[in-house]
Amino acid sequence: MFKQLLNTYNCYKCNKNYQKLLPILKEEFKHRKIRVLFLVRENQKWKYQSVYEELLKSGQFEPFVLVSLLTLVHKGKDKTRHNLQENYDFFKSKNVNVDYAYKNGKYIDLKQFKPDIVFYDQPWDLPEIHKPQYVSKFALTMYSPYYYSILENGEGYFANFHKLLHTYFIEHASLIEKYETLSKNNSKNCVIAGYPKFDIYFQKKDFSCDLWKEQNKIKIVYAPHHSIEQKGIKLSTFKQNYKFILELAKKYPQTTWIFKPHPRLKHAILRNNLMTTNELESYYNEWLNVGNIYEQGDYTDIIMTSDLMITDSCSFLAEYLFTQKPLIRLEKFDSVKLTELGNKLMDCYYSAASNDELENLFRNLIIDNNDEKKSYRHDIINAISDERELSSQKIYKYLLNLLN
Repeated sequence: MFKQLLNTYNCYKCNKNYQKLLPILKEEFKHRKIRVLFLVRENQKWKYQSVYEELLKSGQFEPFVLVSLLTLVHKGKDKTRHNLQENYDFFKSKNVNVDYAYKNGKYIDLKQFKPDIVFYDQPWDLPEIHKPQYVSKFALTMYSPYYYSILENGEGYFANFHKLLHTYFIEHASLIEKYETLSKNNSKNCVIAGYPKFDIYFQKKDFSCDLWKEQNKIKIVYAPHHSIEQKGIKLSTFKQNYKFILELAKKYPQTTWIFKPHPRLKHAILRNNLMTTNELESYYNEWLNVGNIYEQGDYTDIIMTSDLMITDSCSFLAEYLFTQKPLIRLEKFDSVKLTELGNKLMDCYYSAASNDELENLFRNLIIDNNDEKKSYRHDIINAISDERELSSQKIYKYLLNLLN
């Protein structure tokens, strides 16, 4: 009860802060560029590249990135990642204006960077001085999910984060009704803006990838989720098939693979005693013998040059559609179910609930080249995207309207 009252109070305070701040920003916008900060703790979850570029191109905004650490990593609870420099280098390589919001083992107050708007990369593991209830005192706070929402649960809307935001950019209209069923007024700060990660697929660029060890072979991406725990969304099938899929990769010499694990997978494996540290290192090294490993955020070229994806994740069901290639989803009977849109996407793909089913599908698709659902994928792509206007353009126009 106390937690609920505290959250209600925090929402009230944040909204009051935004009401005071917005008129000031509107006046400032007449005379100077608005500073837009993108706070990133995991470059693997970076989805704002097209938004950053749109704001920079406009000349009316000054976008920049600050890299930091998840509190889980900062406190030493996740010893598998020390990714601050990795995050910084990721953005430097993309010529993005980047600096640190974490130095010498301490979090830096974002106020020092004088942002007017702060975009978050994810709701999780924020230090107190980076949370919306503090940041709202000097900046409008905003967020667009790093995953595409097609699960039948409340995962996409957290009262202790999203209600504190000024704006929550959502992917599709069906989420408005979904969030309202969870709690009244849950969607009052929601703005339908599509999914920024999709923007790159409409830019008609040529995709190429030198990470494939053998370019002339059939290219397969294996992308396992981290949710090994027997609680939460429980998407992960890794425990049941991680050895089998590695052996599958070795068994078919006409294939070449990229192992693309979720950034939290190593931590989940060790936390759930699935492997020792040495066994985990050995497992990853074996993948390097049969293909390659990619753990960074800029993976578009990989999936667009692949021939098949095997995954137990859900967000890829939408994103992989742009390849028009087949996908095998590894399913678990007790995982959170897909929404109606998610099931429509699965009508275009294939599912395997056992290792035998997986190999049979694998042979049918890759060896026998029998992709009977190929024609379905072209028809459904309009259900998840809007070619008429990119998500980044919608967000840019929203900000303009807000400030004008």
